[in-house]
Amino acid sequence: MSDQEDVRREYLVYDGDQLALELREGAGILVSISAPPPVPGSAPVTHPFASATFRMAVNEGELGALLRAAPDLGTFLDQVEARGYRVERSEG
Repeated sequence: MSDQEDVRREYLVYDGDQLALELREGAGILVSISAPPPVPGSAPVTHPFASATFRMAVNEGELGALLRAAPDLGTFLDQVEARGYRVERSEG
C-alpha cells in the first residue's frame, strides 16, 4: 500500500437520514446499486478524482451529474451541501 492510498479521504453523503453516496478520494470507479451490473467484459464507469457507490436511485442522477461536472472533490462536496445533503467524513 502506498502512502497516497493511506491519505485518501472517505465521505458519506446523506439525504436526510438515508445514506445516498459513499465516496473515496482518488481516481476510481462509479458503482450504482440501482442499475443492472455491467455487461461482462465491458469497462466500468470511471472518474478522475473519486470512487463512488450510489446508494439511492432517487438522487443518483443528481449526484452523478454534480460529480461529473465538478472540477475537483472539494467543489463537488460544496455543491452537494448547498443542495441540502449532509456530508460526513468517514473513518473508513
